[in-house]
Amino acid sequence: MVEVLPAFPSDFPAGIVIVQHMPKTFTKLFADRMNALCGLEVKEAVEGDEVKPGRILIAPGGVQCRVKRKSITSNVIALSPNIERHLHAPSADIMMQSIASVYEERGIGVILTGMGHDGLEGMKAIKAAKGRTIAQDEKSCIVYGMPKTVVEAGCADKVIPLSGVVGEILNMV
Repeated sequence: MVEVLPAFPSDFPAGIVIVQHMPKTFTKLFADRMNALCGLEVKEAVEGDEVKPGRILIAPGGVQCRVKRKSITSNVIALSPNIERHLHAPSADIMMQSIASVYEERGIGVILTGMGHDGLEGMKAIKAAKGRTIAQDEKSCIVYGMPKTVVEAGCADKVIPLSGVVGEILNMV
């Protein structure tokens, strides 16, 4: 993330929500560190935070994070206990499924390096909603687990190196 988030321009025209597999004691520290490095506001998400241009929200550890429609022009963060008993809290699948539901064809899903398959069902949901998807390529991954499952399932519109992720997102917005 240190290579990706600071590369977003300060006038980025969309909101960003990130799931990082971290314990709850680390997500705020991570958000604060990224905020110091980025031209966009970065913060640990809290209940009711608006998803809006110029803001990057980091899902807090230990809970599930979803985006919900508040009004015709506003979408907000909804946090809940891990009642699904998903292996990960927060879960990329759960967050991305909410993105697919709220943003439909305007949603963009990105899967970066990581173990396991969290994010695959979310990326499928984004594709089904006619949104766009990006997976990090194997060569630039530290662990080619999560992106590999997405690529093998045919759910990645683009498979690119980490250094190209922000540029590709800018092309899609």
